[in-house]
Amino acid sequence: MKGMLQIPGIKDIKSTHSVGARSIPKVQRSSYLELYMRRREKDRLEKEIFALDKRRDTANRQLNSINKQIEKLQKEVHEEQKINTYRGIPTRPLKTMAINY
Repeated sequence: MKGMLQIPGIKDIKSTHSVGARSIPKVQRSSYLELYMRRREKDRLEKEIFALDKRRDTANRQLNSINKQIEKLQKEVHEEQKINTYRGIPTRPLKTMAINY
């Protein structure tokens, strides 16, 4: 089963903008306008990449922190298992009884 991030979305569809098709013939359109539009698109994509890199760094830091916490908790559980035994005999849990009022 594919994850939600692996499924193609609406942003993956090529449009007339991404293909470079224009309704105005090349002779009549302004090269300056095309240059301006390309630079704006380039700037937008660079900002998006920067934001994605920040999110990736944050996610990696959180993942590292969680991994350290997991390792610490696993060590604590392992130590507790050693302490709960007396001369190699595992301790039995306490017997409990429900009291109804």
